[in-house]
Amino acid sequence: MKSIWYQLVKIYISTGLFFFYKKIVVKGKNNIPKKGAILLVANHKNALIDPLLIATTIPRNIHFLTRASAFKIKIVKWILSTVNMLPIYRLRDGKETLAKNEEIFNKCFSILNKQRSLLIFPEGTHDIRRWVRPLSKGFTRIAFGVFEKYPNVQLHIVPVGINYSQADKFAESVSIYYGKPVLANDFYDKNNFNSSALKLKEVIREKMKELTTHIEIENYDETLKKLGNVDFLEPEAINYSIKTSQFGTNNKIQIKKRSSFLWKTLKSLVILNSIIPLLIYKAIEPKIQEIEFVSTTKFAVGATAFPLFYILQSLLINYFFGIGFACVYLVISILLVLLLVKTK
Repeated sequence: MKSIWYQLVKIYISTGLFFFYKKIVVKGKNNIPKKGAILLVANHKNALIDPLLIATTIPRNIHFLTRASAFKIKIVKWILSTVNMLPIYRLRDGKETLAKNEEIFNKCFSILNKQRSLLIFPEGTHDIRRWVRPLSKGFTRIAFGVFEKYPNVQLHIVPVGINYSQADKFAESVSIYYGKPVLANDFYDKNNFNSSALKLKEVIREKMKELTTHIEIENYDETLKKLGNVDFLEPEAINYSIKTSQFGTNNKIQIKKRSSFLWKTLKSLVILNSIIPLLIYKAIEPKIQEIEFVSTTKFAVGATAFPLFYILQSLLINYFFGIGFACVYLVISILLVLLLVKTK
């Protein structure tokens, strides 16, 4: 029953993301092992959107490690648990809560021992900037902890790179790159845990840097300015331009300006037809304290308030004018949003 629920949620979220992004590009899906224990490690730029994109673009069911602050409300805690989310506690959650991580790690060991999939964001926190931060030791603790408790487990680590054209905007594009798996067993040395963990972190970080745009933080603003208006969905080409200092010479990554008259017209129509859901978002917007949560909030409102409003409007039209007019209105409302997203 839980598996059926997971699949239904996955379909709903996939549909929501299809209406939220102009284009979702997936590369390297064949690198994901079809069977066995896998640990997906991804860069983290965009709060809850990141795990949703990964969960909906791979065939396997996955478990997620999620910031514990999302589990404070009981009903939310229950909902998150039904879709395989596990809380991970940080120092900011209170020093006394860190002890709870031991139980969570044991659950992770059990999940991997059962030949399942686990997703973790080893950078520790999200950051909208285009760079791969130094990785925390959490994912190596999980990987090597499995071997200590279940020595026969073969664990593959799959590096993931998520690339947004603009992470905080609606109707933009995103690409997800799945790298070739790394067998964690080859790095494990129980007599020299720290050295093994350091080597594994270095290897995985280098692979992640190949799968997403990586701009060294020391020259971040200057390099970003030199890149100009490029297609950040192409990390390999952009990283090559950065490495060779060949800015503005690679036509593959330059974005051509397009006419936006049609998009502006569609936007006006959608605004007129969706005023209440938009007002709901505008009421929430001032409370968003981190830019990384902007898209998550927009998506949450878009996946709930918008369809609910259109359904209520359709029921009202049905009451006064009949089912035919109600169906036409609902179809037009959906098509307007779809065209708005896909023609930007």
